[in-house]
Amino acid sequence: MCPVGVRTSHSTHALETGLAKLWLILVGVNQYQDEQIPCLHYSALDCQGLGEALNAATQGFPQKDVKIHNDFAHQQPLLENVRTSLKQVAAATKSIDTVLFYFSGHGMLEPSSQQVVLCLKDTQKDNLIETGLKLQELLQLLESCAAQQQLVWLDACHSGSMTLLGARGETLIDSQLNPTQELVEVLRQRAAKRKGFYALLSCDQGQQSWEFPQLKHGVFTYYLIRGLRGEAADSQGIIEADGLYRYVYHQTLAYIDKANQQLRVINQLKKGRGENQIHPEYPSQTPKRIVEGIGEVILGLKPDKTVSTRHPRQALVIEGLPKSKSALALSKILNTSGGFEVNYWTISEKTPSSDVRKAIQKCLLSESFSESPTSNNSIEETATVFLYLRGQIQETEQGEAVLVLSDNVVLNRSWLRKQLRRCRSQQIIILDCPIGTHIYASLRDWVEELQLGLDSEQCLIAAAPPSESERFASSLVDTLNVAIQASGLTAAAWITQLQVELSRTDIELYFWLFGSQGVIEVLPGKTLFTSDRSEQKTEDLDDLSSTVGIDYTQLRDLLKAGRWLEADEETTTLILKIAGREEKRYLDLESIENFPCIDLWTIDTLWVKYSHGRFGFSVQKRIWERIRETSASDPVLALIIGNSNVAASQTCIDFGNRAGWRLKDSWIDYSNFIVEEDAPNGQLPYFGFFEQVWRLKVLGVWEWHSAIATASWWRLCVALFSRIETCQIK
Repeated sequence: MCPVGVRTSHSTHALETGLAKLWLILVGVNQYQDEQIPCLHYSALDCQGLGEALNAATQGFPQKDVKIHNDFAHQQPLLENVRTSLKQVAAATKSIDTVLFYFSGHGMLEPSSQQVVLCLKDTQKDNLIETGLKLQELLQLLESCAAQQQLVWLDACHSGSMTLLGARGETLIDSQLNPTQELVEVLRQRAAKRKGFYALLSCDQGQQSWEFPQLKHGVFTYYLIRGLRGEAADSQGIIEADGLYRYVYHQTLAYIDKANQQLRVINQLKKGRGENQIHPEYPSQTPKRIVEGIGEVILGLKPDKTVSTRHPRQALVIEGLPKSKSALALSKILNTSGGFEVNYWTISEKTPSSDVRKAIQKCLLSESFSESPTSNNSIEETATVFLYLRGQIQETEQGEAVLVLSDNVVLNRSWLRKQLRRCRSQQIIILDCPIGTHIYASLRDWVEELQLGLDSEQCLIAAAPPSESERFASSLVDTLNVAIQASGLTAAAWITQLQVELSRTDIELYFWLFGSQGVIEVLPGKTLFTSDRSEQKTEDLDDLSSTVGIDYTQLRDLLKAGRWLEADEETTTLILKIAGREEKRYLDLESIENFPCIDLWTIDTLWVKYSHGRFGFSVQKRIWERIRETSASDPVLALIIGNSNVAASQTCIDFGNRAGWRLKDSWIDYSNFIVEEDAPNGQLPYFGFFEQVWRLKVLGVWEWHSAIATASWWRLCVALFSRIETCQIK
């Protein structure tokens, strides 16, 4: 049942003004001195990460005291250290204060007395009462504390060191390691006696707390941390205990459910192969709140969002021959709902094969998202790559399996497998392979050969629709559109939906799924509360199409960062590369007239979008349209060099003044170019891809040779504007 909120008041005044103080005692134990007590992997990280999240959420509270005891801290999680901290806090608090005690580690039940004991680093299983922190002792110390608001968060029923595919382990869990029933009863008695007491447990009676390597935390504390980082804040940015509980409750249940979805698909694959070893699903883990009559307990304020250069979700959509109208729609969904940084490529006959391989390697192997975060206790989204390839699978005369994206872009299966093996991220690989007229290779063989084994986090989905059919691609899009909802979409759920969708067709679906560390998500779930993700305005996907295989990601990133001059230099480099004029260093009239419209559109669209309409070729074209009818105003010079040359040179000067390329009757040298916040519209891109000419002015009259050179240079500019017009770029 979904929990019901408990609210009576709504004020942060005492904490924000410093009248009240927040006292935090955080304990996490990984390694136990007694070998009879199983060690844990993530309890110390739970404690460390929660401390960082609480510090961030309480930055606006001037009065707070934080005491941390874990394996990595200066103060170790020893019984005497924790007792001393509790006694110090109990002696120093005032009635208006708030105290929070958090523990992550093993809780045990002492056999003879049936007392619940929190196991610290030096706890001995054979002498729990004397060497552990008894729950009753903890509550007595809090009873002597003057603070009216007291919170106890316990993640003390751990299942031990687990992976996603070994949830129950090889041996039975010691019954002493699951004291949840007794914990609940003792805490209920305490809550009934004292108002202002709020207990939060990682699971309910008869349940256990699960740890996942993918999260690098216990699932309960993982969502505590995310909630404190802002995902559990209300519409006013306030994080209070009841709202945090509801957030953790829903997210924990959802994650366990997603883990079980994945296990069901993996078990389906195992049964299909005749294997008998089926993985048991996870029992529920339901966080439990114990509270009686408490008002609102303020824990913090939503922290300012930190800017990260690390984007952990990368997607590359490569559309080979034959073309599919659904590929771009897929890209947009991945970007807007999947949280992926997406690159969308259409392959043409001019696309260099080497550029396609580099793009795949960049997606799979980029250090910006395939490397693990440097901070072990930071909460980061799981690094995930999504690779969609549309082409025909064939076998060469030598028997080598290849994926043909175009006549000159061919990917060897062995090469692709090697790149997948080098990738450290979760993988979602889609092969859309319409049946062609050439020698046909088995798609099943492709799926089996690209599997990475049991240590991987990998989802492979493949289908071979009839030639030129978009049925599979459209099914991908349709199922994703249906799944755009609060709960998100896992790779396992996507496979199940595709099976249903394609069951009405002749298209056979091939797939592989394995994830021993955690859940592979195609569309991450949105929270039911005000999260950063839900508040962000979704921008349209950048279409980085190129008819000659140009990679526009560097240009886009520079423009997105507002690094205008670097973006301008990148633009010049790309334009010369597209036109095949890198050695010549400048465009000529023929190369302008034949410049690919798609690439010209891509460059202009990126400039216009990220400059908010200030810069771009189309912006410059509109300036030209306003002055294109300029006539010669110097009759003497017109007699010497002709009316058209004078008009062209004067129009060029007018354009330069309007675009900010001239200052006080002189052309600005590019090395002195400065782009101010109030830069004139059309200042960039600068036409560095045209050969520059000397422009001299003597005694107020343009010298005839300079005017002719200027007119010739301007005609190149006009040719560019005309090409923009021909390409219907507006």
